Amino acid sequence: MAHEQAMKAALAEVEASSKPNYTEIAGKYKLGRHAVSRRHQGKTTSRAEYVSNHRQCLTDIQEQILIDQINHLTDRGMPPTSQMVKNFAEEIIQRAVGKNWAGEFVKRHQSVLKSLYLRNIDNQRVKGEYPPAYKLFFTLVTSRLVLCSHLIR
Repeated sequence: MAHEQAMKAALAEVEASSKPNYTEIAGKYKLGRHAVSRRHQGKTTSRAEYVSNHRQCLTDIQEQILIDQINHLTDRGMPPTSQMVKNFAEEIIQRAVGKNWAGEFVKRHQSVLKSLYLRNIDNQRVKGEYPPAYKLFFTLVTSRLVLCSHLIR
């Protein structure tokens, strides 16, 4: 049983009892007594919840709402751009997000987002399809071929 699943089961058992014995319940699920009591009293949270509340700009629930909004707009034929996603997030949390936030958000949730506008284009591929780069390449190749043909004669 994974740690978080064990903690949830232990907390459910603590909630069910009128006078919980933290030591006994924690031992049953192979958890620390202090961890179970602190979690039950609301002094600590799970790592996933902590990251959701303190490291990400949006909580998991807010991110799900944003994903639903993006997919709804895409279904209606108005897929949002990265700037629009950034603006939506800033409206939700009432403060600015970082300059790379929208790209990281899309990367984290690319499996559930329907919008093709939000797909990141491979930067190297875009640079490789730059016409002046092709021209320079062929200029260099032809000049080398001319130089080699003069040397061979």
